Amino acid sequence: MFSLSEAHLITDPVLRDQIEQHPRAQDLLRAFLYPYAAPDHDFLFRGGEVTALSASDLAQLTRGRTPVLAVGSNRAPIQLTRKFTHQSLSDEIPVTHGWISHHDIVYSTHLTGYGAVPATLAPSPGTRVRVSITWLTATQLAHMHVTESVPAHYSFVQLHGRDLELDCGLKPDHIGMYQSVRGHVFDQGAVYALSAIEAKDRRFASLSQWDMIAHFAKRAGHSFTPGFVLRVIDDVAFRRSVVERG
Repeated sequence: MFSLSEAHLITDPVLRDQIEQHPRAQDLLRAFLYPYAAPDHDFLFRGGEVTALSASDLAQLTRGRTPVLAVGSNRAPIQLTRKFTHQSLSDEIPVTHGWISHHDIVYSTHLTGYGAVPATLAPSPGTRVRVSITWLTATQLAHMHVTESVPAHYSFVQLHGRDLELDCGLKPDHIGMYQSVRGHVFDQGAVYALSAIEAKDRRFASLSQWDMIAHFAKRAGHSFTPGFVLRVIDDVAFRRSVVERG
């Protein structure tokens, strides 16, 4: 659950007021606040709680696990809670942070079932972008595949670890990654980075989540309102038509 106080993160005052007064504020916050707040330090997620980790803890905790790049919401405790807590599997997940060079975190050209425009990784020579790694057991990885709609929306691929520099000093040879099936290039070759994700020497224009949703609405010939987002959530056929026209 989101706190209504988190609506202050939405810088558009009219949209913020509409959300705060709306009976489905939770649904709207889930769409507009993606990729969600996350600690900017290594942590252990367990039972919905976060514990800070030192580099000395991580060698043991990550042993035998698969490192998987989390470029969007999978780095956020609220999303890990939604995906793993109360499932019939362990939800203990180490999460580490670092930078990856010559890439950026950008918007995919599709909409999720909860109304957000999700993230994917894109090449960007000279850019360094802040990233997170979830370290998953085989069972957790299989479950994550289901939550990522592999292969319908994402392909699970391996990325060489040479461009990755983790704060903790761990150096995985390869990291798993969920890559958008629909891609990330919009009209006339436009690519849009997530303004919520820190990057250095960014080459692409960066947009907030609400600006990106508004972009989808405009391209599909609709007004950008909370009602538009709720229709995207509730009406699968409408959501698909917005994506296809976009």
